[in-house]
Amino acid sequence: MTSDGSDQNLSLGVLIYSDRGIAETVELAKLSESLGCNYFWYTDVRFARECYVVLGSIASATKNILLAPGVTDPYSRHPALTAVAIATLDEMSNGRAVLGLGVGAAGFKELGITPVLPIAAMREAIAVFRGLLTGNEVTVEGKVISLEGGALTFEPVRSEVPVFIATHGFQMSKLAGRIADGMWIANTLDPRAFQLYVDKVDEGLGQENRPRESIELGLRIEACISSDSEAAKNVMRRRVAGRILGQYPHWDYLAKTGLTLPDKFVALGGKKTSDVIGEASRLIPMEIVDAMVLSGDADRVAEGLQRAIHPRMTQLTLRPHAVPGESLSNVVTTFVDDVMSRITI
Repeated sequence: MTSDGSDQNLSLGVLIYSDRGIAETVELAKLSESLGCNYFWYTDVRFARECYVVLGSIASATKNILLAPGVTDPYSRHPALTAVAIATLDEMSNGRAVLGLGVGAAGFKELGITPVLPIAAMREAIAVFRGLLTGNEVTVEGKVISLEGGALTFEPVRSEVPVFIATHGFQMSKLAGRIADGMWIANTLDPRAFQLYVDKVDEGLGQENRPRESIELGLRIEACISSDSEAAKNVMRRRVAGRILGQYPHWDYLAKTGLTLPDKFVALGGKKTSDVIGEASRLIPMEIVDAMVLSGDADRVAEGLQRAIHPRMTQLTLRPHAVPGESLSNVVTTFVDDVMSRITI
């Protein structure tokens, strides 16, 4: 709720990774809808379960919750095929599809993909996507994306579908301000860091004379919630350690948000075997973990989330993690019922 006692006005979403079974994912989507969540996002990861097949299954099992890939990319899927997939999902769900886009990374090496010129790729992908949804023939000769006389062979349910850009890059944030309907900011719980991204979004908005209200600003949070607070913290220590190792050598964003990795952790950079991640999780300071993710019991998670709230935030998306032997459904329910009820904005 807000500080004056009125209902909180942050829209809520749940993001589920494609390592979960389809039946479990559908049940999590139904649970999210029953709890009043607005969005359900499902990851699009190369060599994992096919994103749009699973989203189609969810569309058949739900009625109101918005459905989106969280997120797809402009490299491994041609944006024209993404337009086909989203338009089909939109038809299956009676107008509930949303497009989430990011530059991607996982699986690119195996597929021989080099993600060049990400700003141009994103800009061109969105132009192709939006052009095809209008029902018109589209030709684009871009720096990264090309399409010659492409057109959908069916009429989309809607000619406009919201486009969200997910990023922790400042130039991509600026692009989002220029052309996107929403932006996901991830991996930070520091409002000062969030503000750095907001500043870039505002630059983009100003370039196109767009009002602030024309873009949703969302925070994607990862959380492990359990009555066993230490076990939850250990889950997220390993999660953050593995993610930072996987980003090597692109650690400049950490310095910009005032975070410094220990020298012994830095020495492990670029390595991502199970034993290395275990060592890294022991080395990473809890300060860095708490700056990026939420962990512990409901009280601790609510305290951490409250500190992260920024006045420009319009959306929160939860990626839940569970302590071994506990369920994701319990994490989602606890977050919505016990954590969000304590948050003031």
